[in-house]
Amino acid sequence: MLYVHRAYYLKMYLLCLDFDDRFDHTLIIREHYVYLVDTLDAKHSGLVTELYQAEVLNAEERDTINSEVISFTQNEKLLSMLSRKTNDQFDKFLDALDNTGQQHVHSYITNRIGLFIRKTQTYCPSVCQSARDDHKLNTYAMQYI
Repeated sequence: MLYVHRAYYLKMYLLCLDFDDRFDHTLIIREHYVYLVDTLDAKHSGLVTELYQAEVLNAEERDTINSEVISFTQNEKLLSMLSRKTNDQFDKFLDALDNTGQQHVHSYITNRIGLFIRKTQTYCPSVCQSARDDHKLNTYAMQYI
């Protein structure tokens, strides 16, 4: 049993190395990785098809995800691919969550950001203003979520 846990955490660590920290959404994915892998429904909801239609995924990426039999593995591959996409494409992913009946996932990962902004307005308004000016949370702000 202990071996399985070590292998699982090693796999999670190696997947995190695959993430590109140049984009703010990558930090959001990393922060909520376990929740997203366990909760996303890429297999039955039509999420992958929606992302393909929105030109977030290309045909090869779509086929790679759909070729996986286990939902957990599909979600891992999807998150790995999303981490290399642009912020605009991540916004399309959030829209796709809404369109496929997964608003709870969208709310969970975005409400944490909103909660952070509300808290920093009181304690550190300059960070909150910077995030608003850029229309995104900067790396400095993300480390405190």
